[in-house]
Amino acid sequence: MQGSWIVRQSVGSTPCLLGKAVDCNYIRGPKYLEIDVDIGSSTVANGVLGLVIGVITTLVVDMAFLVQANTTDELPERLIGAVRVSHIELKSAVVPKLEPEIS
Repeated sequence: MQGSWIVRQSVGSTPCLLGKAVDCNYIRGPKYLEIDVDIGSSTVANGVLGLVIGVITTLVVDMAFLVQANTTDELPERLIGAVRVSHIELKSAVVPKLEPEIS
């Protein structure tokens, strides 16, 4: 992570298992896996968000996503992908218009 010293000291650089830190909802389709992450489900995550929101345009965060093995039969673990989030401009965010689900 790149950013101000105070944010780096507070957040640290230790990897986090997202599924254990916050509530996640997993949706599996025929050719995709969607993970909805509820940041509001964790007071720690809310605290980190509150700390970085004011300096978010200066942050560079690298994230990697992998499928964790819980048994030896599931080894080796698989890296799904990685992304770098850099200098986010929140004022340019848009809310997508979603089509209603047909049951």
